[in-house]
Amino acid sequence: MRSLLSRRLRAAACATALGATLLALGAGPASAAAPGTRYYLALGDSLAAGFQTLPGGGSEVGHGYAQDLAATLGRRAEQAGHPFSFTDLGCPGETTGSMINGGCSYPHPYAGTQLATAIAFLKAHHGDDLTVTLDIGANDVDGCATGGSLDAACAAKGIATAGWDLNTILGKLKAAAGPRTRFVGMNLYDPFLADWMTGAQGEVLAGLSIPLADTLNGTLDVVDALHGVPTADVSKAFDTNSLLPLVPLDGQQVPLDVARIMTWTNMARKDIHANDTGYQVIADTFLAKLS
Repeated sequence: MRSLLSRRLRAAACATALGATLLALGAGPASAAAPGTRYYLALGDSLAAGFQTLPGGGSEVGHGYAQDLAATLGRRAEQAGHPFSFTDLGCPGETTGSMINGGCSYPHPYAGTQLATAIAFLKAHHGDDLTVTLDIGANDVDGCATGGSLDAACAAKGIATAGWDLNTILGKLKAAAGPRTRFVGMNLYDPFLADWMTGAQGEVLAGLSIPLADTLNGTLDVVDALHGVPTADVSKAFDTNSLLPLVPLDGQQVPLDVARIMTWTNMARKDIHANDTGYQVIADTFLAKLS
């Protein structure tokens, strides 16, 4: 999902996360780590990178669901007597196309494309216990519901592109993976539900955004299934289709799905990224597929 911040703020926010990722990438092949190490590789866009804006201004990267998930997987590895290694290749702004062909505009520490870097990682750890999570596709349709209207042609094109490219991405990742590699994909919450809070016209746009989200998520689910990849149902976890019951929020009654978006993301300040609570919900949804 794309940031609304300036290029200067984006670059500053990324600096801390880049150092950690460079250290992880510098570990190189499996032989550089302790025997029995369990690995976690996070792939995708800004949600995988752990991007969010901060209440007082600015932003941060490296504080999202992948970090929450890594903390749990790391504890599990430690309890089982195994070392643990976490690498996050997520790039804010990444589309399915840029993941394959390059062009992610956010600063990132690896040369070439995210997909090529991930394939190299999978090959280097072909015999290891490796968990891979992937979220991608949101930026293919992110600009299709703006200015109080929904561009159906834009949405249809973006969904088709996301499905086609995800098929390519998973095909290449699975071909490079070893026998002990586990993949989990992810579908998406619907940030445009926040438009409900802006009045009658916003309520219409929020309602129209649900079938858009359902169609995109259905496409992601089907492509995941074609490759034998389970999908973390983030859409369900965020109650995306729950227009009822009405629940209290800021002195009014709103649909449950709207309340989820307003309290689990930063849409109150026009940032479509999850907040700490929302990222933990996403992590828990992944964990349910890894138990």
